[in-house]
Amino acid sequence: MQAPAEKAQVPQAQPPSGAKRMLYLDNLRLCFTFLVILHHVCLTYAANSGWYFYQYLDDPFTNIVLNILMGVGRTWVLACFFLISGYFTPGSLDRKGTRWFIKDRFIRIGIPLGIFALIIRPTMVYLLKWDTLSLQYSYLENIFLLKNAAPGPAWFLEVLLVFSIAYAAWRVATRSGRSREHESRPFPANGMIVLSILVLAAFTFVMRVYLPSEKEIFHLRLGNYAEYVAFFFGGIVAYRNRWLEKLTDSIGKQWTVITWAAVCVYIFFIVQAWGAGESLSFLRGGLSLKTLVTTCVGTFIAVGSCIGLVYLFRRYLNGQPGVVAPMAQDAYAVFIFHSPVIIAVTCFMQDKILFHPFMKFISAFVVGTVLCFLICHYFVRKIPYAKRVL
Repeated sequence: MQAPAEKAQVPQAQPPSGAKRMLYLDNLRLCFTFLVILHHVCLTYAANSGWYFYQYLDDPFTNIVLNILMGVGRTWVLACFFLISGYFTPGSLDRKGTRWFIKDRFIRIGIPLGIFALIIRPTMVYLLKWDTLSLQYSYLENIFLLKNAAPGPAWFLEVLLVFSIAYAAWRVATRSGRSREHESRPFPANGMIVLSILVLAAFTFVMRVYLPSEKEIFHLRLGNYAEYVAFFFGGIVAYRNRWLEKLTDSIGKQWTVITWAAVCVYIFFIVQAWGAGESLSFLRGGLSLKTLVTTCVGTFIAVGSCIGLVYLFRRYLNGQPGVVAPMAQDAYAVFIFHSPVIIAVTCFMQDKILFHPFMKFISAFVVGTVLCFLICHYFVRKIPYAKRVL
């Protein structure tokens, strides 16, 4: 789940002075928004937790594909989100100053978080569980007594808000500012990247021994936070040293190949366990050799994806023809409001539309995504003051 231009999930900041606008980062965040929707459709049809509405599709091919998509996606999508969020944070703070930066974060992140946690999620839960919840309390009690208030998929915004405020506080405490806007460290060599991956994988493995990634504490899966903190901090360092500009085509190509190799290894573990009828819980934590190996491979995917995708999007997708520009502007609103749309589409398709299970999944994703962008573009962002927030 930036949150996807300052209008999306990460705060929109101007690129470093003297640089052209990085349209490829806007496009990359748009891609992440698609992947968030895809993940939640996968949860609908192949999981029994982590979402609001489920319809298990009893088809082996569909289920293994959906589990591969979810398993691989968990290794890198949110890491890239936090990296780009961190990248845009220092410039925003430099331009606005601490006071206005924090105010802006509460407007652009805090308000959408509050809308989802206090209105959208309680409403969805109440309607989906109408037969039981309506007997316990009224709709208004459901909202105002905080019966079902929680960040849900918007937890990313909650964490991003905390990270942003923590960074601003650190800047004040250390009195570091615009004089350090750009440092001169070169882009890390491959050896340093690999060492960083191994260190991060070790921290992540140890944390997940005690806090498996599916274990929630105050709605947060703390077993993932070594990675989230590392990538957010990495984004800040990347901005200060202009690493996205210093990333060479050679390094980008190398890490694209490395990432694809790591993805193939990760898929092998999923397919092997699936074929043997084993649980995939080893992907989420535990004290086992298989967990250690998949944690290392997953960290290679996370870091390699950030490098490879920056290279590929900068090289091939650094423009916004046709509808891409308005879609990129709408991406943040889609991130906030996609949940009820996806749930409505999948509920509607539950009994009335009968497809092969895999085609049903594809149809739900395509129709749901199109509706999300249409609703947000023509309705949500037309609401007065919405563009100030979204």
